[in-house]
Amino acid sequence: MNRIQYLAILFVVFLLLASVARAANYYICSSGDDSNPGTSPEQAWKTIDKVNETTFKVGDSIFFEGSKRFKGSLRFDAADSGTGVNPVTVGSYGSGRATVISGNRHGLYAENCAGFVVKDLNFVGSGRTDPNGGSGVYFFTDLIGEKPECIQIENVQISGYRWEGIHIAGARGSNSGFRDVRITRAEVFDNGDKGIAFSGSQPRGDWVHKEIYVGKCKVYDNLGIAGKKGHTGNGIILSSVDGAIIEFCEAYNNGEFCDDPCSGGPIGIWAWDSHKVVIQYCESYDNKTANEKDGGGFDLDGGCVNCVMQYNYSHGNYGAGYGIYQYAGAREFKDNVIRYNISENDGLAGRYGGINLWSTNSSGGIQNTKIYNNTVYISHDTKGAAIADLPAVEGTTYVYNTEIYNNIFLSAAGKKVVDIPHPSGSWSFKGNCYWSSGAPPEIVWGDKTYTSLAAWRSATAQERMGDSDVGFEADPKLIDPAKGGTVGDVHRLVSLKAYQLQSSSPLIDAALDIKSLFGIDVGKHDYYGTEIPSGAKFDIGAAEFVHPSSREAD
Repeated sequence: MNRIQYLAILFVVFLLLASVARAANYYICSSGDDSNPGTSPEQAWKTIDKVNETTFKVGDSIFFEGSKRFKGSLRFDAADSGTGVNPVTVGSYGSGRATVISGNRHGLYAENCAGFVVKDLNFVGSGRTDPNGGSGVYFFTDLIGEKPECIQIENVQISGYRWEGIHIAGARGSNSGFRDVRITRAEVFDNGDKGIAFSGSQPRGDWVHKEIYVGKCKVYDNLGIAGKKGHTGNGIILSSVDGAIIEFCEAYNNGEFCDDPCSGGPIGIWAWDSHKVVIQYCESYDNKTANEKDGGGFDLDGGCVNCVMQYNYSHGNYGAGYGIYQYAGAREFKDNVIRYNISENDGLAGRYGGINLWSTNSSGGIQNTKIYNNTVYISHDTKGAAIADLPAVEGTTYVYNTEIYNNIFLSAAGKKVVDIPHPSGSWSFKGNCYWSSGAPPEIVWGDKTYTSLAAWRSATAQERMGDSDVGFEADPKLIDPAKGGTVGDVHRLVSLKAYQLQSSSPLIDAALDIKSLFGIDVGKHDYYGTEIPSGAKFDIGAAEFVHPSSREAD
C-alpha cells in the first residue's frame, strides 16, 4: 500500500467517525417544550409533531419518556435513514415503554427508510372496527432497483388498528421491497385485517422482500373485518419473500369475522408466493373463520417453492392444522416439506382435518411435496381426515408426486385417517402408522373405502416396497393422545408429553430410513430436539423414543 492509498483510507475512516460523532439523542417527555433543543431529558421536546418536523441523521435516536402516553402519528421518510451499524432508532427511555396513541392514523409510518429501528414502544389505534383506521407500524417502499435494508422492530406492543399491526410493504406493480428485516418480541393483538404482514406485487421474475426474520412474536385476537372482500383476520402472513424464518411465535384466536363467501380464509401463520421460507417452533391454535374457508393453523400457499414447516404444534383450529394449497393464477408450487409437526383436533369446520392439500391446475398444480414424521390426531369433532386431498375441481386432482413417510395418523372411531378421492397424481405412502381408536381405520382411496391397511395395500400397492409390506395398522402407544391442550409458551413446546411414544410402542426403531433409501435430508432432530436416530433405527412419528429418565436428565 502506497502513501496516497493509506491517506485515502484514513480520510474515509475520519468521515465515518465524524458522521457517528454528529449523531444525537433526542428526547420527548410529557413536561417538555417543543422550543427546547430536545437533546437531553431536561431539555426535551413535548410532542410528536416536533419529531415529524425534524430530519434525523445516521445514528440519531429518538426516545420517548417511558410509561407516558403521546398522541399523534410518527412519520419518517428516506431522509431519516441510518445504516445497519448506525441506525436511526425510535424507542423509550426511563422506566417502562412509552405509548403512542395515534387515533385513526398509522402509529408509525416510514417510507423508503433504511437502517431504522423501532423498539420498546406501545402503539394504540382507535379500534379495529373504526372504518377510517390505519396500521400500527407501517414500512413502505416504492424504490426500484434498490432495497432499503436493515429494518428492526423489537419489543413492541401493537393493538387497536383497523388494518395490520405491523405491515412491511412494497409498491404494487413494481419490484419494490425490503432486505434484512427483523421483527422480534412483538405482541400484536386486537387488530382488524392482519397481525404481522409482508406484502408485495407478486412479479413473476422475482420475490420482492429478501432475508426476513420473524421471531418470538405473539399474535392473537386479530379477528378480521366483517364484509371485507378477500381473506381477513390473519395472524402472521408473508408474501413475495425470498429467504425467511418464522420461529418461536404463537398465533391464536385470529380470523373470526372473515365472511366473504367468494374468497379463501385466514390462517394463523403462513406464507404464499414465497421462496425458502422456514416456519418452525411455533404454536398456532383456536384460529377461526366465518366462511368455512381455512381458519387453519399453518399453511404453505400458492406459489411457495422450497419451503419447510417443521417442529410446530397446531390444535383446535377451524381449518387444517397444516395446509398445502395452490390457488388459481399462482406461480409454480413445488419442492415443499412438512416434517416433525404435531396436529391435535384441527379441522373443526368445513371439510378440514390434520394435513390437507388443495390445488387448482395453476402452473402445474402442487408438485413434489414431502410429508414425513408428523403426528396427527383427529378427534370426534374434526370434520375431515388426518391427511386428505380436497379437490378444487370435483372429479380431478392437480396434486402430483406426493411422498408420505413415517407419519402417525390417529383418529377417533368413525373418522377417516386417509382421504384421497382422486389418487391418480402419483401418491406414495410408505412406512406410516394408521390407527382408529375403537374401530377399524377408514382409508378413502378413489371411490372405495378400505377398513384395514392390508385391504388397502392389496388393492393399491400403497405401503409396499418391492415385494415387502411396510407401514403399520397398530396402536402407536402414545403417552396421552387428544390431551395435548395449549402449551402457551413456545419455548416449552417440548413439554408436550402427550405425543411421545411409550416404551411399549411398536413404532420404536420401525421407521424407514428415508435418507438412505430416497436421499431425503431428515434433519438433525425430532420435534422434541432429540437427535435422530436416538436408538438403533429411526422411529415413526414426530417423536423419537427416549427413556423418560434420559429426558429428565436433559
